[in-house]
Amino acid sequence: MMKTKSMSLWGLLPVAVMLAVGHFGAVPVEAQILYGTVVGNVTDPSGAAIPGAAVVVTNRQTNWTRQVSTGPAGGFTVSTVPGGTYELRVTLEGFRTYVQSGLNVATNTVTRADVVMQLGQVSEQIEVSAQALALQTDRAEVRSEVTRATLENVPVPPGRNYQQLFVTLPGFSQPRDSHSIPSNPSRALQFEVNGTVAASNNVRLDGATQFNVWLPHVTAYVPALESIEAVNVVTGSFDAEQGLAGGAAINVQIKSGTNEVHGSAFEYHNNNKTKAKPFFLPQGERNPRATFNQFGGTIGGPIKRDRIFYFGSYEGTTDRQFAGGLYTVPTVLSRQGIMTESNLPVYDPMTGNINGQGRTPFPNQTLPAARMSRPSLLLNELLPMPTDPAAFQGNLFAQGIYGFDRHTIDAKTNFNITDKLTSYVRYSFLDYSANMPTSHGDLGGSVIRGGNPGQGYGNTHSLTAAMTYTFSPNFIIDSNFGYTLMDTNVEQPRLEENLGRDFLGLPGTNGTRRFEGGWPGFGINNHTAFGMAQNYMPYFRSDPQWQWIVNGNLTKGAHNLRFGMELGWQHLNHIQPEFYGGAGPASGRFNFAGGPTGLNGGPAPNQWNSYSTFLLGLPTQVAKLYQWPDQYNTRTSMQSLYFRDQWQVNRRVTLNFGTRWNYFPMPTRSDRGLERYFFPGAGGELANQVMVCGVGAAPRDCGVRQSKRLFAPTIGLAYRMTDTTVLRMGYGLNTDPWNIARAMRTNHPLLTAQTVNAVNSWQPVSRFEDGIPVLTEPDLGNGIIPIPQTVVTNTLDDEFRRGYVQSWNVTLQKQFRGGWVAQAGYVATRQTGFLGYEERNYGFPGGGAASRVYFPFTQRNVSTAVVNRIGNSTYDSLQTSLERRFANGFQMNVMYTFSKCIGIAGYGNSGDRASIKIPGYFHLNRSQCGQHQPHNYSTTGIWELPFGKGKNWATSGVGAALFGGWQINGMLNMYSGSPFTVGSSGASLNAPENGQRAHWVGGNVKPRKLGGTGRGQAFYDWTQFAPVTTPEFGSLGFNTLLGPGLINLDMGLFRNFQITERVRMTFRAEAFNATNTPHFGNPSNNISNLRLNPDGSFSSGVFEITGVRNTGREGIDERVFRFGLRFQF
Repeated sequence: MMKTKSMSLWGLLPVAVMLAVGHFGAVPVEAQILYGTVVGNVTDPSGAAIPGAAVVVTNRQTNWTRQVSTGPAGGFTVSTVPGGTYELRVTLEGFRTYVQSGLNVATNTVTRADVVMQLGQVSEQIEVSAQALALQTDRAEVRSEVTRATLENVPVPPGRNYQQLFVTLPGFSQPRDSHSIPSNPSRALQFEVNGTVAASNNVRLDGATQFNVWLPHVTAYVPALESIEAVNVVTGSFDAEQGLAGGAAINVQIKSGTNEVHGSAFEYHNNNKTKAKPFFLPQGERNPRATFNQFGGTIGGPIKRDRIFYFGSYEGTTDRQFAGGLYTVPTVLSRQGIMTESNLPVYDPMTGNINGQGRTPFPNQTLPAARMSRPSLLLNELLPMPTDPAAFQGNLFAQGIYGFDRHTIDAKTNFNITDKLTSYVRYSFLDYSANMPTSHGDLGGSVIRGGNPGQGYGNTHSLTAAMTYTFSPNFIIDSNFGYTLMDTNVEQPRLEENLGRDFLGLPGTNGTRRFEGGWPGFGINNHTAFGMAQNYMPYFRSDPQWQWIVNGNLTKGAHNLRFGMELGWQHLNHIQPEFYGGAGPASGRFNFAGGPTGLNGGPAPNQWNSYSTFLLGLPTQVAKLYQWPDQYNTRTSMQSLYFRDQWQVNRRVTLNFGTRWNYFPMPTRSDRGLERYFFPGAGGELANQVMVCGVGAAPRDCGVRQSKRLFAPTIGLAYRMTDTTVLRMGYGLNTDPWNIARAMRTNHPLLTAQTVNAVNSWQPVSRFEDGIPVLTEPDLGNGIIPIPQTVVTNTLDDEFRRGYVQSWNVTLQKQFRGGWVAQAGYVATRQTGFLGYEERNYGFPGGGAASRVYFPFTQRNVSTAVVNRIGNSTYDSLQTSLERRFANGFQMNVMYTFSKCIGIAGYGNSGDRASIKIPGYFHLNRSQCGQHQPHNYSTTGIWELPFGKGKNWATSGVGAALFGGWQINGMLNMYSGSPFTVGSSGASLNAPENGQRAHWVGGNVKPRKLGGTGRGQAFYDWTQFAPVTTPEFGSLGFNTLLGPGLINLDMGLFRNFQITERVRMTFRAEAFNATNTPHFGNPSNNISNLRLNPDGSFSSGVFEITGVRNTGREGIDERVFRFGLRFQF
């Protein structure tokens, strides 16, 4: 396989040599995406075409210029134009010189400038000014732009992340926080676009892809808001050049220097005194202490006038909080073994049959003290007491000190080396540190704020180097090199102590290396996990990526041809004992479900059954990850070619068509291939063994075929019906770029994910005191090795088939007087074969472990999955917008999306699993997508009040001093609620690896929404749902209910002071969630947890809303006032 890969790579190099001698490196990056294009038709007053006219575009701020001539039909194309504001000059003997100023050229955009020449002398001149917003006249993709005016004026919530403004764009789900501070120190937001998964978005910074290699659904680096010039967003019917993006292709442009020195300095502040009380803050508690500061500045200017320019930006962020949250701990009585608070019996596991039938309850709902386990009692004493003794869920309000420091630098240098050769280099850097407290103090537990327990630290580097060479006005070569390195680390508290082995006396827990220290994990159903509650700690990651592209641009008559190649590499270098599907960390984990103290055929076990199982020392699952080498790695590459023709069919019609070819070689490790498991009964002589690829006679590519026929065609039509109306139609297909090295990162024998499950839902796996069975490091031998039957594994079939995303749109756009532009379009996507884990060792209802597919062959009783296509999704929408770009002190943007998304339950992102794994029942997974939001509305506005110098009223004197310089900004967002499933205990289902949902008993009526919020209040009518107590799937579909909707208003009030002619100071007061309206999250959803009062009325346990929605604001939902001061020069 290595020979095949090498030949494929070398086969592309001659193409690169023919295109240019450029930079070296790559992944998805397109140089034209770094630039814009200016097109137009030149005619005389009668409408006749004028060939041979000289067309010159000039950026007066940098003196960059390019000249072309009109063709036989009077058309012209100026390609590879850096983003900025230009002057367009057209000259021809016998006509007056035409000069158009203020022509805005955005990256990845075609700007049309049609010219009507007037008869006269060349020395005579006609001057016109470009409008603030032009129609999208020549490309058929679905496109939006976040402009500099929006970035600088619209209220952006604390953290000031440009991705927050995606709420204003059609087709976007609400951006939300994702992952911990160490995994995502830039605090990049997660969002889905047009029904696709977040991992199919591709964000570029000055052309360099910012994939987070390990977590591809967020970006590796987010630049400071002050450093961004504009954000270009394409969300459908992609051009062939735009590459590997099925959801959104987003290009962020960093500011550049000009011949004038310009810059800014800023400070923003908010604290606990400037915000309201959180809705769910326990009664009597004061706002915890919190201070948030963000400060920095920018500067740009010339190094050598007209030739070399610089820009630099620094932003510092400090966040200090006495953070708090609600968690669930055992009640005072249940800690003593007294379970009288439960309305269900607690059964003695030593009575009855092995299948859980025939059991008798403990007398007086009390556990015998003599039967309680020693490790359980030790932990029982360390667990914090409830702060709300009357509550059963969310009864602990835990607090701790949280701190986060981040420093970012963005620097850029542009070179106009000659009239034909231009280049730029951008470097960005991030450094962070964080302290993240836990819910159970010294006993670990959930993270109160920050996402990972303990101390996090690290940095990120990002580099772009680009070059453009003009061989002739009609032939241009551009090249782009990108490099990003993300280094991040986090360590949990007490890592140096072997607490499982030495304090609790549990064999098989802690090891000899540092990352194997600390607490084991302890999970008790319906309680907050404690100890090492996360199955992925600690970690130390270093993930670089390189990318290189070379493009050619040839204008031939009415055709603008672009063609190019991409090469890319992504590396993972990790110290992290983690396995997707594994149940425990390197220090081990013990899980306790309610089955051993429940009754088969009786009511579903509840939280008192689970805690009884814990006190009796009867774990229902034990697990541990064995990471054998100190560090492990993966190596991934991709190769791509594309061709695109933009054809000006006539003055009214532009046709775009092209195709892209992608190839993804089989990933490897640095010294060998990956690993592949062969299933019993189907693997021949390799059955139930693991191939260590590249060792001995085992092929380095694992014998897995990767397709070389991944072609992605695109076509688009733009019809300029009138000068103010455009009809666009487009279609594009994109290959799913998901990196399967992520799915196969850790596998036996590199990492052995041991999970020991009980024989059924009603029996324990062992005694707590027995600890975890110990495994020994495997010998790689000749590359074919056995695998223990308690070890979880992921594998691949003989051929890996990638999925793809199709998108199409029909859009009508109309320009009105006053600079208003409206558009409405039908936008659709079809995601075919999205990639995830296909579970092959599932069990059947009522069958327990013995019913697992491969249990009869080898007694295999753990998850065994194939990385594969697992389903499809559909998305259809009406997307509308009304926009007026900033001009004369006013801007407004109104957006509305009405949509429907249907997908697979359990699948929300690349690498997920369906809820039900059994093929005969797989159709039950069909449901609304998790990101489905039928209604999405947004309005943003910027209004400079018409008072003061240069305005309509109070232009001088006291009136100007009092009323001048005021500005009002706002952003209003309204969303539908998000879908959720009403679940049920899976104990009676007894079908390993499968999810369960509730029974619907509400008849032929819709679910009744009661609208309750808070403890003891039901959001939906609980009487319409019932737990499942037999071995069958519930009758209610997945994702059938919607949680609370959201209405949010952010407002800003600015006062501008002109200090000198070039220096302006702005005082800013902003209110986020200005109306202090709670944005409630989805309610609790397990009907088996329902608890009733003695009179049969609702008490608690299900459909209770006890938290707020994730709105991408780090859990802060209450109103926050932020004050800022900004200087601009």
